[in-house]
Amino acid sequence: MSSLRRYRVPWFALLPLLAATPYSQTAPPDSTKREFTFIVEARLALLDVVVSNAKGEPVPELRKEDFQVTEDGKLQNITLFEEHKGTAPVLAKLPPMPPNVFTNYPLTKTPESVNVLLLDWLNTQPQDQAYVRAQTIHYLKSIQPGTSLAIFTLGSQLHLVQGFTTDPAVLLSVLENKKAGSNTEPSRLLATGVQNAAEQDVVKLMIMNQAAPAAIDAVRQEMASTSGLHTDERVRVTLQALQHLARFLSGIPGRKNVIWFSGSFPISIFPGAGVPREYQEEIRQTADLLTPDRVAIYPVSATGLATDATYNAEYAQGPPVAEENAKRAETQLAMQALANDTGGQALYSTNGLGDAIARATNVGSHYYALAYVPTDKSANGKYRAIHVKLLHGDYKLAYRRGYYADAAKPQSSPEHPTPADPLLPLMAFGLPESTQVVYKVRVQPSDSQPPANAPHAGANAELKDPVTRYSVEYAISLNDLALKTTSDGVRHGQIEAMLVAYGLEGEPLNFVVRKFGFALEPEEYAAMKQIGFQLQQEIDIPQKDVYLRTGIYDLVSASCGTLGVPLSAAIHPAATK
Repeated sequence: MSSLRRYRVPWFALLPLLAATPYSQTAPPDSTKREFTFIVEARLALLDVVVSNAKGEPVPELRKEDFQVTEDGKLQNITLFEEHKGTAPVLAKLPPMPPNVFTNYPLTKTPESVNVLLLDWLNTQPQDQAYVRAQTIHYLKSIQPGTSLAIFTLGSQLHLVQGFTTDPAVLLSVLENKKAGSNTEPSRLLATGVQNAAEQDVVKLMIMNQAAPAAIDAVRQEMASTSGLHTDERVRVTLQALQHLARFLSGIPGRKNVIWFSGSFPISIFPGAGVPREYQEEIRQTADLLTPDRVAIYPVSATGLATDATYNAEYAQGPPVAEENAKRAETQLAMQALANDTGGQALYSTNGLGDAIARATNVGSHYYALAYVPTDKSANGKYRAIHVKLLHGDYKLAYRRGYYADAAKPQSSPEHPTPADPLLPLMAFGLPESTQVVYKVRVQPSDSQPPANAPHAGANAELKDPVTRYSVEYAISLNDLALKTTSDGVRHGQIEAMLVAYGLEGEPLNFVVRKFGFALEPEEYAAMKQIGFQLQQEIDIPQKDVYLRTGIYDLVSASCGTLGVPLSAAIHPAATK
């Protein structure tokens, strides 16, 4: 135990962290658990219901008795009911941190909902991509402080641009930084208006030159085949992206609002007309991931109120008005289906995309959580249709319309193994900070740097020189640890400390983990109540911009704290010589 005590350093003043918080530190939110969980095995179905009036404003103060829920036409008994009012966050103020010192002290109460901006370049025309990006930047300049937001882009694959943060300046900086991965990306799988017009010109030219009908049909079939292959690939990539996004969001409690900007929405989530057979299994897997984790999709048309394509110079030789209107109507129907299936709201025919974001985040934070035990106990894998209505009042309701009654998967299997380390899933790149265990951490290059070719600090045996060795010193709030006191007055605890270094694209670079058991004499405990329980780790990191995620896990209470620290290549000792 003495090896831990030598890291007692005077620069930490933990008193601000140990003061009572306005968010009741005695009952911290559990980021590893959901408020209610939709699991067939537990026979509990959860619905988030958004109720809005004719002006689109949330309707407050409804009671459980106002709602009626049926499943496959059979009345269900609502057993749990809770209103989430989306109250404005109250920002806490902390004293300035010393250089290289960071804390996961919660500046706001854990939100009842979080928001994801999904900027879809895969299914959006280039001119609309630029418009979406500009509108998003405009919105972030006036965002309400305390709004929890993450940003993803979808191109050839899903890319995390910025993990959850309540700091608008951080969100703006990554969108305006060309190296952050938010730049627009023309889709090779989505033909532009010019390309479509050129293909039509080829056919017209063949007809004018009186080409053989068989030759004309062959060209048309080849064009249709290529278009179909491209559509298939876009559907596949889009479904995979939604599955990855659902897994990313699964560790976050509460409702998740995904605001999806796209020029087209090539998929549905639940059964319905127009779902090709070859996509049904992928769609079902996507639904199985989105449903239990309370992910609501808000599709937003990236085309806004753009002038009809017939009058756009790029489309001068393009398809006629009727065809364009048909495509627009098809897109809007797909958007409405996505919103209905997941409990979101379709937003189209608007040039104010910033207003669409604001509306989605506002409406999505005001909802009623209803839970019931299904009367049909069978787990037969069939689709169950859900219908919710209000017994009084003429309001609009948004909620997911059903689920698959699959048998519960085993807690651990070769396909779905249980993580050997419970802290590891909470250390993923871009996840929100966990604040059940509050701590400060000082991160800076070690005074003694390893010589070339020396063994590296960390689990990555493939790490290449040059590297910088960092010292990471923690001061942990003892109020947040479950300590067992023995008859001699000694307090015993067990914790795990973990470091994971990521590149800015989210690729893991190095990893350090250690479990600590400790015993504190009464006088030691009294001292550490003031300055925090202290320990140290070291990790070697490549000499480039890196995101270091730190984590503390109480092995007794299963509470955890995590904190991400950005490290600039400019502070590496070797880079300044």
